[in-house]
Amino acid sequence: MSLSVPLPEGLKPALIRVIDLKKLQSGSASEQASLLQAGTEDGFFYLKLDCLAPVPVWNNAAKVFKLSEALFAYDDAVKYAFDVDGISNRKVNGYKPKGRNIVDKSGTRDGFESWVLPGNGLFQLGEDPFPHPPAVAASMGSLRALIDDLRSAAETIFKSLSTSLELKAGQRFEDFHNPTRPMPDILRLLKYHADQRIGGAVPQTPHTDLGSLTFVFTTTPGLQVLPASIQTKTGVPYPELRWQYVEPREGCAIVNLGDCMTKMTNGLLKSALHRVGPLPGSPMSERYSLAYLMRPEGSTLLRTLDSPLIQRPEAEEAPMTSNEWIHNKFLALRGAHRVQDDHVLTGGKDVIV
Repeated sequence: MSLSVPLPEGLKPALIRVIDLKKLQSGSASEQASLLQAGTEDGFFYLKLDCLAPVPVWNNAAKVFKLSEALFAYDDAVKYAFDVDGISNRKVNGYKPKGRNIVDKSGTRDGFESWVLPGNGLFQLGEDPFPHPPAVAASMGSLRALIDDLRSAAETIFKSLSTSLELKAGQRFEDFHNPTRPMPDILRLLKYHADQRIGGAVPQTPHTDLGSLTFVFTTTPGLQVLPASIQTKTGVPYPELRWQYVEPREGCAIVNLGDCMTKMTNGLLKSALHRVGPLPGSPMSERYSLAYLMRPEGSTLLRTLDSPLIQRPEAEEAPMTSNEWIHNKFLALRGAHRVQDDHVLTGGKDVIV
């Protein structure tokens, strides 16, 4: 991959912890404590990945970026033949055109294309259909290698957080993410379109991710995070000055926790709001990124886990499954939910978009 583009001089980046995967693998108590602090305070961290072998993760990520360019260069007729909404109601495979998702409560539409590739399809698990174009078939080795590396990293993170939270066998995070069984995890390739209007619409709605962990690779600034420590009230617009830009960092993936981790810890672990937008005073430039979204197995009940460190809710609602939460989240993205009422996009936070 090419060198990451830094933020413009004078624009302060978000202060995000760097977690060293190698230290986590070796059982470093200080690194485990730092990871737990990142999870309970920020919901975001950089993950240093240089310990993954034998092929560096960056080599496979670079090949997947090349695949991304090839997929988005297909004619519209080819792309629409793999429409994500037509293949599965869980949106785990296929192409989404620019403008299909909502960006705000007034109905503004998004400014990006995406192509989703399912872990189940790539590893031939389950019975979900996996139609895909020739470019995907030609890149199968790189795709599987990249996801294998990220699943290994995710397992290390899950084990560390489970141990830190004193979770018992059968209720540890890794118990709900078995790569030998079907899971609704996906690799999402994204292309953000250029918009020459300074101060134009932000191309992506503020949201929390619906799964467990998200690994993001990009060389271009634009990702913004609203730290979990910042509270906003219903009816108050997002304060633009509080959005913080996440600077791409060499040798690191950007990792954020998702809604499922929050639901299973009664809010102890945070899923931070984030979006992609232009830099201040600049038009939106064309931008590519890829994200691996790790999700619990579809039948997993999203309820508070037993731990002496997790406060139980006074009255816990009937839990929904991972698959049900995915379905509800995509209804909100497509504008089928009354988002200002149920806050599905924002993971149940008391905010509006």
